[in-house]
Amino acid sequence: MTPDEYFADHAENFWRTDDSGCWKLERQQHFVESGDTSWDAFTAGDWPKALRLLEERRQKVADYEKRIARHGFEVRRVRVVEEPISPYLLWELNSLHIRRQVGGKIRVVDGAAAADLEREEVLPELFILGRKVIYQVLYTENGELEGARKSEDPGLIHHWTATVRRLYDDGEDLRTFFAREVAGRRLSPTC
Repeated sequence: MTPDEYFADHAENFWRTDDSGCWKLERQQHFVESGDTSWDAFTAGDWPKALRLLEERRQKVADYEKRIARHGFEVRRVRVVEEPISPYLLWELNSLHIRRQVGGKIRVVDGAAAADLEREEVLPELFILGRKVIYQVLYTENGELEGARKSEDPGLIHHWTATVRRLYDDGEDLRTFFAREVAGRRLSPTC
């Protein structure tokens, strides 16, 4: 699927998610967030503006999390974080921290936890919508969205849901990770 096809398909299926919820796995340490004003400020070297723009989204993110709850499911996210924390991840973890503060379910695992599952290949970027749909989200080497692969195979969905759930269960709540490793850090991009 192209990026536009992925966005359209995801939007069509997301709000139909059953009560088993969604699982999201983010493995790459750098993405390109073209068109995101906070990301643009960050890449321009304006860290205070990047953080301010993230904060300005708080209510919108809170409303989105409430809408998910009203639909009767949760989105649980696993974010793999390698040390040293990349400039991109410093920015993204600030964004995710706001989401966590308003109800998002987010856990962090370190690269070693992911490595145990990566004997043959790096874990994919995944978005699983209940028991019905799984997307492997594809990116270029430099982190730009390339598209996605979609599957409705129950065995594949079950396998990856169990894998992501295990990482989530073993992960650290973003709140404690953020307080210890991220809060107060300022960084200019090196990307």
